[in-house]
Amino acid sequence: MGMYRAGIVIRRNRLALHMTQEDLCDGICDTQTISRIENGKQNPGKDTYRKLMERMGREKDRAFAMVSGEDVRVMDYAREYENALHKFEYEKADEFLSKLEPLVDDSPNSRQYVMGARAIVDWSLKRVTPQEGRERLKEALSITMEEADQKDFSSYPLMRNEVRILCNIANTYFIEGELRKAVALLESIYEGTVSGYRIPEKKRILELFILDNITNMYGELGEHKRAIEIAKQGIKICKEEKTSSVLPQLLGEIEWNMEQMLEKGEETEFSEKDCEKILRQAYYIATALNQNHNAKLIEKHYMEYFKKSL
Repeated sequence: MGMYRAGIVIRRNRLALHMTQEDLCDGICDTQTISRIENGKQNPGKDTYRKLMERMGREKDRAFAMVSGEDVRVMDYAREYENALHKFEYEKADEFLSKLEPLVDDSPNSRQYVMGARAIVDWSLKRVTPQEGRERLKEALSITMEEADQKDFSSYPLMRNEVRILCNIANTYFIEGELRKAVALLESIYEGTVSGYRIPEKKRILELFILDNITNMYGELGEHKRAIEIAKQGIKICKEEKTSSVLPQLLGEIEWNMEQMLEKGEETEFSEKDCEKILRQAYYIATALNQNHNAKLIEKHYMEYFKKSL
């Protein structure tokens, strides 16, 4: 999937917000200019692009641009928070988020980021119920999106913060046992991500994040072949993007679903030996990436299923 040009990003956002070209460009540029931009006949300058996106409440979704000035602590704390969250180290994530919160500015993106992050951490640490966490995530989402419950995200130009929040909303449904509802939401988010707003600095990392969640849920639904197909799609993206951050999870999901198919006596082209090989691979990658939580979970499962140590 290539990067979408600025004109498509602007047009998709404008249409999603039911704005006319005149409403959008008033005081920024003339209607002929906005028409040429949306039709790919002219590229907007950086200042024009920023103003157009800000008017739509869709400021450029820079990962850690959450404070005025050059306070490098914000970038450091945000990175440390996300690294800890990715490794399931929720206490550490809470520590860095607490340092980050008083430093961010009052822009919509900043407020949405910290509100969503706080809801995720508090829910993960069981300070609030999944339902309470979901309501707080929806409150964060409402900063940039109206009537989120009624939207079809398959054609909506989602931004990075919104994707992360929506994925965690889906996970709250998953925990409450509403698997079909969770999967339907994730599938819609995925379609919106691959067909709408593209994030240059993150490329397809968001796609991997979503696919990893979908794989897990299809496995729990017993649709093991579908889960394996999606995980393999994610691994293909990992190779294309030269990233390994979610490889242990994807490989683990493939192996677990293969196990389930073998235990159910389904016709397969793989054996228990193939499962063992994949799980060992997942463990070594997790160890190399210092994903201690993942590595321990994989090791525990390996010992329980194969009755031997790694």
